[in-house]
Amino acid sequence: MTDAIGSVDSGVSEEKSKPIKVPRRSGGSNWLFRLASAWLIFIVGITVLFAIFGDALPLLSDPTMRDASVIKQGPSRDHLFGTATFGQDVLSRVVEGGRISLFVAAVVTAIGIVVGGTMGLVAGYYRGWVDTVVRLIVNTTLSIPSLLLVIFIVAVRSQSLANVIFAVTLLAIPALARIVRASTLQVADREYVKAAEVLGAKRSSILVREVLPNVMPTLISFAFLTTGIILVAESTLSFLGLSVEAPTITWGSIISEGRISFSETPHMVFLPALVLFLTVLSLNFVGDQLLKRYDIKEAAIG
Repeated sequence: MTDAIGSVDSGVSEEKSKPIKVPRRSGGSNWLFRLASAWLIFIVGITVLFAIFGDALPLLSDPTMRDASVIKQGPSRDHLFGTATFGQDVLSRVVEGGRISLFVAAVVTAIGIVVGGTMGLVAGYYRGWVDTVVRLIVNTTLSIPSLLLVIFIVAVRSQSLANVIFAVTLLAIPALARIVRASTLQVADREYVKAAEVLGAKRSSILVREVLPNVMPTLISFAFLTTGIILVAESTLSFLGLSVEAPTITWGSIISEGRISFSETPHMVFLPALVLFLTVLSLNFVGDQLLKRYDIKEAAIG
């Protein structure tokens, strides 16, 4: 009997001494997140370096330089992305075009965060008539076909970098305002916000110190998604010939130029489109992963 009890005790102690196996997260998402982040760092870095050093960088040259001896040639050792209609290096044009396209997307997203984020933050926390007015503005703007609105504004106000930024900003502000408002409504009902209100803290102070820091992760995550949408919108305008005028280069204008003589220069369509696709895909993936990482569940707080 004693031996039996001893064997049971030893078995229990052995079970207790065994380490508990915690299932590991799949490394696939982390690997893809690193890959997407690396691509974004690379594409932004190469455009910045090209803007600073120009054709001093290897494999790159003046994107406007014409060479009649290499007109409409496919990818080669000397021209990795091939050459354009007048012999320009397509890779250099893609890098230069990325500088303009990424600049537009970054500026528009920044304005959207400041203006749209403020609108959503104030509407979601103060509610009442403020919320009603903001929702009316947002819903009215979103009810208008976005692409048609942007085309109309650019066509009426003339094609320039400032007008393109102004027009595309109208896409970012209402979308970010709606997202921030929804997130603020959730955060405003948290216990720590209610406790601060009971203690008599000013509502403006609560908004800045308690609500804003907890809304920022969601806002930053959606900023990546918004940047991808803006890139596609600007490229669409360029493709239609309604973005910044030549000789300014964007990704959409390169694709549009290649489309005219597609049978001779398919590389001018596929390669810039591939760079645009990978950039937008990376922005979407990074934004999606950040949303998952910073998503605060009710169960974790309660």
